[in-house]
Amino acid sequence: MATFVILPAICALAIWIVQGGWTWLWSEIKGPSGVTVHSDEVWGCMPGYFDASLDEVKKKQREASEAGVAQEQGVPAYDGKGIPANVSLTLQAKTSQAVVVTGLKIKILSSDPLPESGVMVTVEGCGGAMSPRMFEVGLTKSPVSIDPVAPDGGELVDFPLKVSDSDPEELELLLIPGDRDVRFSVAVEWVADGEGGSTVMDNDGKGYRVMGKPDLPTYTPKDLYR
Repeated sequence: MATFVILPAICALAIWIVQGGWTWLWSEIKGPSGVTVHSDEVWGCMPGYFDASLDEVKKKQREASEAGVAQEQGVPAYDGKGIPANVSLTLQAKTSQAVVVTGLKIKILSSDPLPESGVMVTVEGCGGAMSPRMFEVGLTKSPVSIDPVAPDGGELVDFPLKVSDSDPEELELLLIPGDRDVRFSVAVEWVADGEGGSTVMDNDGKGYRVMGKPDLPTYTPKDLYR
């Protein structure tokens, strides 16, 4: 009697493997496909906004200096001139198999008027080369625009692009906030093994934040130690 029960089960298992179970089993063995994304905070060579008084900012920056930790730069406030604030994304496949990154989607989490209180502090020590894969992001457009930008002396590159675990790509998103205080997240869309997916970056739930330049008092880092 046991033989009559076991044999049909074995046959059913064999059919399942042939009809698609093997694909699932192999995917579990070889590990997940897709793209891992690492990002930095939004940064720019421009004044940063602090939602605090000058004395409060001085206290926080001095405490950071005494503790030997990095001082806050504030929220980058772009006045529409020069190089915009930016956020860097490093894309890398989870396996050795190449993954095709098909594009980005920006989700606006909030868009508010520029603040009317607080202070601005300028940034020192700006400089450095920018990534060869740059995209200008129009945060006040609907839908949000993402346009490739050619670096100085470089080639204009757009999606799609390929990444693997040994051949990552770095993207530089140049952020155009207009006269708004904007928080947003980024979804990196990709295709691996014929299946589409996306990796969402939201700065640990806080969203990435950038704003236009509010009409507020502006100080230099030296002013914070007077």
